[in-house]
Amino acid sequence: MGESFFKWDQQKLTTHVDAMDREHQKLIDIMNRLYERHEAKATKPELQSIVRELVSWTVTHFEHEEKFFDTLAYSQASVHKKIHKDLIARLKEHGGEFEKTGVLTPAFFQFLKTWLTAHIMGIDTKYGLIASQKAG
Repeated sequence: MGESFFKWDQQKLTTHVDAMDREHQKLIDIMNRLYERHEAKATKPELQSIVRELVSWTVTHFEHEEKFFDTLAYSQASVHKKIHKDLIARLKEHGGEFEKTGVLTPAFFQFLKTWLTAHIMGIDTKYGLIASQKAG
């Protein structure tokens, strides 16, 4: 097996909220599996199954994060929820394009990588900081 599509970087990607970090790692695992199966020229039905799993798990994860926000005095919760809504819409758009064409484009994989890096490092770490302060 070749290089993973995405590697978990504990220093850069941790939110310091164990449950959310585990969920992010599961997202990465699904993305890596999708990429690896794509590179191995897996069948469209197999790739469809993984894309659907990714969409489903993303929705579930965002629901978990949003419930977690409600336990914090997180002033950015409404903005963060809107970002989640937009990301799900874009993910579903890419998934729909794959359903029609049977092609997972480099743009789709770039979206996944950018989304994960920018969202976790730039957005999710903010609620992690609040959670750490609250716990401390």
